[in-house]
Amino acid sequence: MKSEQVKGTVEKVAGKAQGFLGDLTGDEQLQAQGLARQTAGQLQQTYGDALDTVSDFARNKPLATVAVVAGIGLLMGLLLRRR
Repeated sequence: MKSEQVKGTVEKVAGKAQGFLGDLTGDEQLQAQGLARQTAGQLQQTYGDALDTVSDFARNKPLATVAVVAGIGLLMGLLLRRR
């Protein structure tokens, strides 16, 4: 696991604990904060997974990566030139 994935996992666990504490005490605000924290952790973990996927692709297929980046740059240039 990379740092973003680890941070996301830690945030998810902290959110679950916070939500559980909210359940025990009956505090709806604490429950909502726990759910929000858990969701943020999942999002961060997914972001880390996406970074890993892109990094692996770039490492395994460097020419394809250069072609994709060049295509995106060309497309952006054409779109921004029209303004």
